[in-house]
Amino acid sequence: MNLNLFKTYVRVVETQNLSKTAEEFGLSQPAVTKQIQGLEDIYGVLLLERSGRRLKTTEAGETLYYCARDIIKAMEKTEKAMEEVSESRRGSLGLGASNIPGEYILPQLIKRFKEKHPNVSISIDIADTEKIFSCVAERELDVAIVGGWINNRKVEGFEWLEDELVIVMPEHHKLAHSGEINLESIANDKWIFREKGSGTRKAVEDLLAAHGIKKEDLHVYIEAGSTEAVLASVEAGMGISIVSRWAVKKAENYRKIHSARISNPLVKRHFYVIYPRQKSRRKSVNNFLEYVKKLEEPGKSGNHNT
Repeated sequence: MNLNLFKTYVRVVETQNLSKTAEEFGLSQPAVTKQIQGLEDIYGVLLLERSGRRLKTTEAGETLYYCARDIIKAMEKTEKAMEEVSESRRGSLGLGASNIPGEYILPQLIKRFKEKHPNVSISIDIADTEKIFSCVAERELDVAIVGGWINNRKVEGFEWLEDELVIVMPEHHKLAHSGEINLESIANDKWIFREKGSGTRKAVEDLLAAHGIKKEDLHVYIEAGSTEAVLASVEAGMGISIVSRWAVKKAENYRKIHSARISNPLVKRHFYVIYPRQKSRRKSVNNFLEYVKKLEEPGKSGNHNT
């Protein structure tokens, strides 16, 4: 018996709504209907009947609801118990991150975690913030680190490391040796932006808007799909950009670029640690979350609920 059939059925009974259940599970309504019909075929009874716009359980359906709920709880308890038996240092961990934390923060973080938990199998997925949020919401990832918060009832998390946006420019730019630069002084430059969906892009757009500068009024020379592509474009002399300070920490050592702090206010933001909203998590996931919460910065030992 497929446990997902029981999970779907329990939610249909609790919501009394096929479309709402379909949305929660990321399925089409016909797919949910087919699962319910599959259960009815297995047991040879009618489980649900319509009462106006809502669904009601039949006597058999009510019995199956309580049994299915108990089965789901028993399976979850079994999985948790078996993981405890297999020791807290074993298990798997699906991590995700948006571009900046994925390329500049997560590798060091994983290295330190693996030193303490060598038997945990880890996979990493890096994409833009919107994509990562979606993957976490659908429970395709256990934990992720992103550069912006998106309200999603299937996701919870907490504010983590602070980040600062800085201006980056070609080495021969007229302001290349300035310590701080005002946004208004570069408004007429050619700009390089990250792609839509990027947390950095949203942070930059919010920063510019807060100071009365609209993206539509700027000369956007190109949009790049990654921070490294942005830095390479700046180095090639295509224009200037605003990126995370994490991205330029090492880049200035090997790229012909310069960075400068922004003198305008509101240049700080935070990264967020996010995970699916659920009642219980695997031990390996809880271990990673506890580890991350203790860190002030990767390489150092040290709630944003919706």
